[in-house]
Amino acid sequence: MDLFDEKIDELLAKHLAGESSPEEAEAVARWLSEAPERSQYFEQLKWLWKRSADGLPAPTREVDTEAALQRVKARLKSGPGMTARLTAKFWMRAAAVAVLALAAVYWWGREPARAPVTIAAGFSDLTDTLSDGSVIALRERSGLTLAAAFNRKERRMQLKGEAFFKVAPDTSKPFIVEVRELEVTVVGTAFNVDNASDPSRIVVTVTEGKVLVSSGDKSLLLHPGEGAVYERESGALTPLAATPEQTVPGAARRLFRFDATPLDTVIRQVNEAYHINITLKNRNLGKCLLTARYNDLPLERLLELIADSFSLTITQTRNGYALDGPGCGGN
Repeated sequence: MDLFDEKIDELLAKHLAGESSPEEAEAVARWLSEAPERSQYFEQLKWLWKRSADGLPAPTREVDTEAALQRVKARLKSGPGMTARLTAKFWMRAAAVAVLALAAVYWWGREPARAPVTIAAGFSDLTDTLSDGSVIALRERSGLTLAAAFNRKERRMQLKGEAFFKVAPDTSKPFIVEVRELEVTVVGTAFNVDNASDPSRIVVTVTEGKVLVSSGDKSLLLHPGEGAVYERESGALTPLAATPEQTVPGAARRLFRFDATPLDTVIRQVNEAYHINITLKNRNLGKCLLTARYNDLPLERLLELIADSFSLTITQTRNGYALDGPGCGGN
């Protein structure tokens, strides 16, 4: 029986690198169970993998197979009793597997290197949606630079000026805003950071959720309606009782991100943001689920988009508007 099958070696290398899928792991287990010699071969590869990978720097995309072979031989010679059990053919196969496995650790499933992305507002406010679904509203002459690894393990960025953030919830990837000496960390919430009004201080105010504001060994946990002021010269970080106007500036009050949100909840949020009275004539419409993003739209346009989503009619009333229709999707 020939142990040295290229496809099997690739599968084993991926398994040793911890990158195999459940199906691939099952295939490895099945292959090992079919013959005792295979288990011995796998143990040799595992021994080789552990010793060849220790202390090696991340490889470039070009792998020097000859150097890898010499390194593998040196590692194996230092292992008591192992050299005698390995054939000459295994030297070449083991070196290939070691190179493949090392490459898998660093390159399988990795995206190409990305450069930091900067979003800048010119002489007017700018609203944008980030790749994670979070909505930002930049004040004029403000800028936001996203880290090169944004939305991988975390969502980190640097702010200059003022911005409002409506963060898409993701507990596995903290949303972190750096503004000079201050760091603001959230998971999913809405908040504002202002270093434009007065460059000597940084003001953070919270609309939804919780926000951790920290600088060095000082930190404050903020809740909706609360804020914090950081004095750059003294380093003092103090709580602030934020007014609704401070908490949600300008156009940011009208940034909406709905993910399977019941229509009655959607209408309530729109009413609060536009200070209008919109009602649903058919009570069953309130259970319809809406997934959409609306960024600072005129009320009439916003109503048109919501109505089109469920084939609804819009009627102007004495106090506002009424939406009516048979139900979700016309059912």
